[in-house]
Amino acid sequence: MNSFAKGLSASLAVLILALGLALLPALTIHRLAAAPVSLTSWSDEDKDGTASVTSCVARGPIGLGGVGYYWVCTADVATDAGTRTGMEFEGELTPGDQGKPVAVMDDDGKWKRNVAHPYWFLEYVFGAYLFIFMFIAVVVAGAVYSEFKKEDPDGSAAEAATTSVDLPVRHHEAHESNPSWVKVGAILGLLLAALGIFIGWLVFDVRIGGFWDPAYLVAGTIFAVGATIVFYGLRRKEPLKEATFFVEPDGLTVETSDGRGALLAWSTLERIVFDQPRAMRFRSVVSVLLVPVPSKRDGLHGWIRTYFRGVGTSFGYELSPGVPRAAAATFSDLIEQHRPGLTRWPRREIRRWGFGLFGLVDRFRRTERR
Repeated sequence: MNSFAKGLSASLAVLILALGLALLPALTIHRLAAAPVSLTSWSDEDKDGTASVTSCVARGPIGLGGVGYYWVCTADVATDAGTRTGMEFEGELTPGDQGKPVAVMDDDGKWKRNVAHPYWFLEYVFGAYLFIFMFIAVVVAGAVYSEFKKEDPDGSAAEAATTSVDLPVRHHEAHESNPSWVKVGAILGLLLAALGIFIGWLVFDVRIGGFWDPAYLVAGTIFAVGATIVFYGLRRKEPLKEATFFVEPDGLTVETSDGRGALLAWSTLERIVFDQPRAMRFRSVVSVLLVPVPSKRDGLHGWIRTYFRGVGTSFGYELSPGVPRAAAATFSDLIEQHRPGLTRWPRREIRRWGFGLFGLVDRFRRTERR
């Protein structure tokens, strides 16, 4: 199977899984939207009939009503036109209603407890949830597809005659403000989180057993998705710009608007570490840390702060927060040509497979090629 077919199959699998995960919450919200304001009372005013419960059965935890437990009761309904036997009430009556004349109403052919049903608006709200959920699923499916379709980095790149490499770095400019569409996304995420809290309260109100109900998982999932969108939407974005670094026999220089900058001598550095980024990123990038010789830390501090807004760590300074893996390997090999043993890859798997889920994708792809 070629990379295109594998990528297409994997992305379709992600979409099908997402559709399955979205279906259960949708069914759950649809059931909760029809819930009455009370399962213990009713009003005789404007009633269409009186129900006498004959039997009840608990449904759940997973079914056509989504996730959670609810009562489905059978009752005989006495109306002015006569008695209708074997009428089914889903989530409207309970075993506690047996032996009581419960007032009911006919809502377009569906019999309900004669009380207010104020949660109808959830039928419209959960449409927004499905849209956001499936949008995220499409983004993830696209990322999975690109990972399968992506060709392996050219191993000969590091052996090329070039002596320079472009790395994304932090410049001294202030943080960029979030785009308007990101702020809108954060507002939608906030609404989604509020929806999760409301659904959690509604599940608590209509639960049929003890405190716990599996439908809390749906409410928690919706809240988590909304909170995640808010977090990433409001997080300040840091502008990264490409800088060209020249690897020379005596050290490292960077290209500036006035030409090449000052030389950072190899003797200043104890090691250069290529490791997992501190921020959550795709597996195809690594961070570059410059670790100084203890006695020359001030020299490294002055050099890096002259050109970049370097982030200090317990080991040294972060030169680049996220370098593509192929470029990092090239940079590392160029350094090793002039200063063998200076670079370190503490987690060697990042040169082979990378981190997390997408690292597993690479592993699967390489295994298939064998």
